[in-house]
Amino acid sequence: MKESHPCDRLESFLAPYAVRCTGDISHEHPTNHPKFRSFFQQDKDRVLHSEAFRRLGYKTQVFVVHEGDFYRTRLTHSLEVSQVSRSLAVALGANEDLCEAVSYAHDLGHPPFGHRGEDALNDLFVDALERKAGLKPKHGEKAFEQNFQSYRIVSELEKRYPDFPGLNLSVPTLKALRRHETAFDRPTIPYPYEKAEPARAKEIEDLYFRSKNPSLEAQIVNLSDQIAWVTHDLEDALRVRFLSAEDLSELDNFLLREAKKRIGGENRRDRILWGRLLIRNMIDILITDLVAETSKNLTGFKSPEEIEGSEKLVVAFSPAMNDAVTQVRDFLFDRVYTHPIAERMSSKASLILERIFLALTKDIENEGSNSMKLLPYATQEFREGLLGPREETAGGRRFYGRHDRPLRQRVLPHPLRTRRERHHEFVLGGGGDGNNG
Repeated sequence: MKESHPCDRLESFLAPYAVRCTGDISHEHPTNHPKFRSFFQQDKDRVLHSEAFRRLGYKTQVFVVHEGDFYRTRLTHSLEVSQVSRSLAVALGANEDLCEAVSYAHDLGHPPFGHRGEDALNDLFVDALERKAGLKPKHGEKAFEQNFQSYRIVSELEKRYPDFPGLNLSVPTLKALRRHETAFDRPTIPYPYEKAEPARAKEIEDLYFRSKNPSLEAQIVNLSDQIAWVTHDLEDALRVRFLSAEDLSELDNFLLREAKKRIGGENRRDRILWGRLLIRNMIDILITDLVAETSKNLTGFKSPEEIEGSEKLVVAFSPAMNDAVTQVRDFLFDRVYTHPIAERMSSKASLILERIFLALTKDIENEGSNSMKLLPYATQEFREGLLGPREETAGGRRFYGRHDRPLRQRVLPHPLRTRRERHHEFVLGGGGDGNNG
C-alpha cells in the first residue's frame, strides 16, 4: 500500500479556488518536496526560524518598545495577522498554511520605527542617490519600499543554506508577499533596483505581477492585516490613554456600535477589560462580515487561476462594514498616529535613522572607507569584490583595490580552534597570527 503524503490529506479540505499544495510548485531555486510537510508548511517554518523574523520583536508597530512591554510590536502584529488569516482561510476553504507563511513574512522588511522609519529611509536614499549618483526618482517612485525589502530578505539577504541565497520560499508564497497591499502599502520595485538590476527587476515584474489580482490567500492576508492593525492599534491607544471610551462615543460608527451592544456599554470600573472586550468583539464582527461577503463573491469560481484573472478582488467587507472600517482607520490617523507624543517620537526616530545612515554612507564610495568598517563583513566583502582582486596572505586575508593598496586585513580563526580557546587567547593576550594550531 502506497504511503500517503500529508499534502494528499490537506487537499481534501481545500475549495476548488484555493492554491493547491500538491503538484508542481515552483521555486526560484530547484528543491525537493519535503517528506512530512507541504511546501507552504516549509515556507512558514523557514520564515519562523529566520533572523529577520526575530528582529521584528524590537520594531515599532505604533508605540516604541521602551514605552512598555504590553504594546504591539511588528512581531506580535505578524502573529495576530496569522491568527486572523487562518480563521478566514478555514472558513473560506483557502490554503491555511500559505496564509500563515505570508502573514509571518509580510512585515519582515519594515525598518525600525514603523512607517515613519520607512519614509525617513526613503528620503535619505533619494537624497544620497541624487547627490552621489545623479539618480532622480520619477513621480511616485520610491528608493526604499518595505514590501520589496521583505521580498529581498527572503530571496537574497537571509543566509541559511549553502546552495542558494535567501530562504527559497515557493513562488505562490513570494507572489502573495510581493502583492501585499493595504492603505499603508503599495507594491512597487524601488527605482535604484530597476537601474542597477534591470534584467532581475523585469523578471520579478513578469513573475509576480502578470496576473490581474493576487491569489485568494494573498487577498485574505491583505484584509487580515487591516483587521489586525485597526483593532489592535485601537486597543493600544485605549491602553496608553491616547483615546477614551468617551472619544469613541463621538463616532457614529456601525462597527463600534455593534461591538458595544455585545458587551453592554462601558465598564467604568475596569477600563482595560472594557477595551479588550470591545476589540475582541470588533474582530469577531469583522471576520463574520468578511466571510459572508466573500462567500457570495466566490460563487462560480472553480480554480485559483480564475481568482487571479478576476476583474476585481473577491475578498472584501460588505459596503457598510467597509465604510465603518475606513472611518475607524481615519480616526486613528487623526487621533493616534498624529498624536503629539507619537509625533515627537517619530521626529526622534527620523533623526536617529539619519545619523546612522550618514555615518554608514559618509565616504562609502572611497577606498579605505571608514564608513565601511562599521558594516557587516559580508557587506564589506561584497564592496571589495567590486573594487578588485583579493590576495590571501599567511597572516590572514588581505583585500586589494584598484591601486593595490590594502583596504582591510582580517584575521581568520583556525577552523579547529574552539570558541573557548579563542576567547582565552584574546583575554590572556596570546595574540597569534590566526593560523597557529
